[in-house]
Amino acid sequence: MVQVRYLIVRWTDVCLEPRDIPKLRGFFVRKFPETHLFHNHLPGQGYDYKTPRIQYRVIDGHPALLAFNEGIELMKKVFLEVNELVINGKTFTSNEREISLKEADFGQSETYYNYSFCSPWMALNQENYRQFETFDSFQRNQRLKTILKNNLKTLSKAFAYWIPEADKLNVDGWFKPLEVNFHNQVMQCFTGEFTTNFLIPEFLGLGKQSARGFGVVGKKKEIL
Repeated sequence: MVQVRYLIVRWTDVCLEPRDIPKLRGFFVRKFPETHLFHNHLPGQGYDYKTPRIQYRVIDGHPALLAFNEGIELMKKVFLEVNELVINGKTFTSNEREISLKEADFGQSETYYNYSFCSPWMALNQENYRQFETFDSFQRNQRLKTILKNNLKTLSKAFAYWIPEADKLNVDGWFKPLEVNFHNQVMQCFTGEFTTNFLIPEFLGLGKQSARGFGVVGKKKEIL
């Protein structure tokens, strides 16, 4: 297990709904078009395939940005300079912002922890969705647990953490399908709870589009 650092900036006098996260992201992409960390598109039409170091959230009803690694210094600039948000054509002037640097344990553990998804988990892509549809309920749950385990490995890479005993990383859980409109397409997502011997700090997300607020997990209580 290691300690990871990430920083959160929150505009506490502005209220948004989770469905407004794409608009929040769009605002920062337009405000900082030359900085690829806000959108992951590299100059020359390339794409940065690393886990996004700046991620968008709605926390307790307020817009927030989460940053780690090289995104942290940039987020300090955002905290000092961005006192106005333009969302869906409406301008919100903010006089109350919070910045907090989180230091938390992260990684494989001897203890099992119980988590729930605070936002829809986008586990499938087009390709594996077609195969997923052919499975029975047991096979679907097994596949989702495998995908979730791989999501933990991907998150570990983002923090340059090498799972010491990857073959002993365990995941169990139950998942309920939920259809979500994403980019004007209906996407199969999931809600639910899972247990794993891996410690995940608060506000971090798993799966596809975690930068846009999907797959955020909340820790519940220790099981063992």
